[in-house]
Amino acid sequence: MKVDFHVHTGYSIDSIIRPRDLSRKAQKLGIIPAVTDHNTMRGVAGMDAAGSRFIPGEEIKTDKGDLIGLYLSEEIPGGTSFSETLDLIHGQGGLSYLPHMYDSTRRGAVPEGDEIKRIDIVEVFNARCLGQHYNEKAKEFADMHGIAGAAGSDTHFLLEFGSTYTKLPDFDISSPKALMNALPKATLVTKKAPYFVRGPTKLLSIGKKIAGAFGF
Repeated sequence: MKVDFHVHTGYSIDSIIRPRDLSRKAQKLGIIPAVTDHNTMRGVAGMDAAGSRFIPGEEIKTDKGDLIGLYLSEEIPGGTSFSETLDLIHGQGGLSYLPHMYDSTRRGAVPEGDEIKRIDIVEVFNARCLGQHYNEKAKEFADMHGIAGAAGSDTHFLLEFGSTYTKLPDFDISSPKALMNALPKATLVTKKAPYFVRGPTKLLSIGKKIAGAFGF
């Protein structure tokens, strides 16, 4: 069973992927994506309509940095505190997934104190990290604190999807508990994303913000 825990659709401000196109590629490759758009769950409805298997989620902006909720049923507003966001994720029966935590070029969050034991999964490989040392530090953190690790492509363009994923024994994809039981037996399949994807992602974000400001 192959799962990519960090995938965006065009409902993120910096992606253009149509859910139906992601669904087609996911079915072709046999990879189950976690749909984790920035501060919205609108992509989840699109994936539901496409009829493929996926994990509903959201990448949420907090005061400390980005935090992903997996197995969410309700959208969580961005801009809340890191601790409150953890509460909101777990209050839905979801899992907290910490992405690109040490990447200095993005808003990674580093939990402290009591927050650490409330993290369910650490992204120990993010395909978009420009430096491998960011991923290595994340793995060290996960190992030090006994937290499960996983890999995510952080796909924003369809060409990125399929090169990085987490291989797991078969489990009930609808069950957070089943996922947590499977993760200790995970194998990470990793490949860095092409360097050129980061620039267009930023430009796309700027373009969408400008279009939104003018009501387009």
